[in-house]
Amino acid sequence: MAQAILKDFNQLNVPLAQFPRQIFWNMATLVDLPTDIAHLLFCRLGIPDVLNMRQTCKNMHLISQSRVVWQFLLTSLAKQQRPIPRLFDRSFDSLSPAELEHLTRKAWNLRQNWMTKSPVVKKTLIIQLEPLPNQGGLPPTFEFMEKTGKRHILTLMMKGPMPEGFLYDLQCWDLDVSPPRCIAQREVGSRYLTVNKSLDSLASLVVQSPSIEFLGIDYSAEDPVSGFYTVSKLQNITQRPLYLVQLQKNNDDHIELRSSQPMLEAVFEVMIQNEVVIVIRRRILEIFSVGDINTSQMLIYPIAQHVFQWDIDSVSISPQTTWPQCLEHRYPTINLLVRFGSLLPWPVNLLHHFVLLPNPGFDGELHPSSNNLPYSDTPIVKRTISSPVRLFSKYHMALGSRGTAIFIDSHTEDYFHRGDVGQRLAGSYAQDVSSVENDVEDSTEVESTMDSSVFGYRENDDWTRVAIDEEEGRIAVGFLDGTIEIREYA
Repeated sequence: MAQAILKDFNQLNVPLAQFPRQIFWNMATLVDLPTDIAHLLFCRLGIPDVLNMRQTCKNMHLISQSRVVWQFLLTSLAKQQRPIPRLFDRSFDSLSPAELEHLTRKAWNLRQNWMTKSPVVKKTLIIQLEPLPNQGGLPPTFEFMEKTGKRHILTLMMKGPMPEGFLYDLQCWDLDVSPPRCIAQREVGSRYLTVNKSLDSLASLVVQSPSIEFLGIDYSAEDPVSGFYTVSKLQNITQRPLYLVQLQKNNDDHIELRSSQPMLEAVFEVMIQNEVVIVIRRRILEIFSVGDINTSQMLIYPIAQHVFQWDIDSVSISPQTTWPQCLEHRYPTINLLVRFGSLLPWPVNLLHHFVLLPNPGFDGELHPSSNNLPYSDTPIVKRTISSPVRLFSKYHMALGSRGTAIFIDSHTEDYFHRGDVGQRLAGSYAQDVSSVENDVEDSTEVESTMDSSVFGYRENDDWTRVAIDEEEGRIAVGFLDGTIEIREYA
């Protein structure tokens, strides 16, 4: 009887309330059900209902603690493309039933909080950097990073003058302790910092000081001064580094990505995905292939490019995290959050969320080329977000791994009844980014300022920068005085 019911449930994807009641007529009470059927019923419940059922009796309490129930619920959240804090790169099969329950409840609570109009901060961490006096309001630079199953944040702050420019203090902070602990520290001669998103690379970041250095981090170092170590260097390069260690061929060689345009434009963002490099310039998106480069080839040109209609003022780029990873495509969807410039001294009051879709016709057996493009060469506008900024006001934005846009703007009249002062920290979640492959048309709708979630607001312009760790439900906000505030929402 139990096996027949289980088979029927697997074949009929219907809510429990709609399932034929006559199947259960011969069963006296819920606690008399076979264990496999009870598991199946619990898997049909929502997470709050499972926790409520746990409180009814000892039998339901034991069933609610089973591995089958929580692995099914956690898998369901993962299929909905919801972030799972503290999972890192562990498989579900390696987790205990208690760990599965903890992660499931953590992920569910994060999304419930994240999606509200005013998300509630669960915990706040403070990092206080010492700014250089009279540095002209130069803010700290910081980026989240993940290595070795932990979460860290890299910070870069001006420390003092040097014969040629300024000296900067580069630090890596452990966010799993309170207050955050500095585990690595080094002085560098440039404020250009690029974080390596590849977890299997020795180099965690690249800095210019003045040569280009690829740095690794010793997370077990007893002294922070020895926490950073040099993986390799590129000598005699005076320009800002384009990106990171995957492009390095030998210790002293490098590859130059050359624009096909007559006038070389400044580089805004660069991202590496497998054998492809995506470069965002002031008005151009370029796709390069680095998968089939011989030892004598030092200069390569794009295999595809897209010219935007307007000049870019600022941009953030992030690959779309999906579960399971690379289910259909070798290359993930790429999210781009763009604020265009204008003919006036301030940018436009809109943020455009573009997506760069994988090419379904890409042949993974061959290297990317102009005849075998891994991506469509035309980004699609997925949504447009209202985000007003005032003249000379500070603004910034960041894009999460699941498509959440976080931004600092000047929409404050709803809070202070005037629009000439203050800042707003807002966010917008793209609920359908994971299914973007099915959408081939640009969106023309504009989200109003009231559609955005508000993470905070203040009556002055002290906020300078924002970063997001969407997998862990964290947002970092930088202040003029060198303070970095990490807000946790999980």
